[in-house]
Amino acid sequence: METIRQIQIFLCLAEELHFAKAAQLLEITQPTLSKEVRKLEAALGCQLFDRSDKWKITLTSAGEAYLRQVKTLPDELAAAGAAARRAASGERKTLSLVVSGAVYEHIHLGGILQKMHRKHPEVRLKINDSLFSSQALNQTRNGKFDVALFSFSGTLPAGDRPLNIAKLKTAPFAFAIPAAHPLAVKVDLQLKDFVSAQFILPSAEEAPLLRQRFEKIFSDECGKLPKVSQEALGMRATRQLVSAGLGIGIVQPPRQKDDREKVVYRDLPFPLERYIAAGWNSENRSKVLRDFITMLIEDEADT
Repeated sequence: METIRQIQIFLCLAEELHFAKAAQLLEITQPTLSKEVRKLEAALGCQLFDRSDKWKITLTSAGEAYLRQVKTLPDELAAAGAAARRAASGERKTLSLVVSGAVYEHIHLGGILQKMHRKHPEVRLKINDSLFSSQALNQTRNGKFDVALFSFSGTLPAGDRPLNIAKLKTAPFAFAIPAAHPLAVKVDLQLKDFVSAQFILPSAEEAPLLRQRFEKIFSDECGKLPKVSQEALGMRATRQLVSAGLGIGIVQPPRQKDDREKVVYRDLPFPLERYIAAGWNSENRSKVLRDFITMLIEDEADT
């Protein structure tokens, strides 16, 4: 099999078409150059140079075809070396994030990105939205994104590649109740007060952990499953249905209430928490990534 050194010799000789000049430029003897060219031709099984005129060598058709394929090799090797040095020093030109919708309600991402830009102005930030936390995690686990910002309750989904997870904050759930509903103003709410209520929940396929946990709690306390009149995935979608008076939802209350939404938020009469977290592939050793995670954790510690 040909070696990189042999290819370098070939490229120099193909450029000069003169054994003595090429050997001088490569700082090797002419016999050594000739020997390496013969080894390369033997490895390829074809003749690259026409040596019938010892005063003027030329490329054969095989040599011309080979030259077209390998002439960019020096640039590619230089680029590969530069990439390796950047990776070793933690330098990355891009930091890609994938963010599930609920995170925006609980993390001031703009402020963190501003700090990140001040520290690493050369880094291009790319942000992608994702409806599903599980999808965001899988895409990050598989290397499509550097960081996933997501929410979860219960146990994190497993995968083939390990993920580092940093819990950033707890985001308690609340009942979202239509403002005109009697339970919106009832004092000392108990779960049994909701026996006859119509609920808006995500489907069991889309959010199995949340749906199963709530149904178990409700069944244990009330002796029956909750009545689900509508299904919605996402806090904003759920709040819109609640605002329309179509049922009671389980959501994370927004930081700032929209006065146009006719919704009242009441604490759950049972423990059910959700976490906001950051996840990243444990094989990703980028210094830029480490700095971003540190900023996330420090920002939440200060709030």
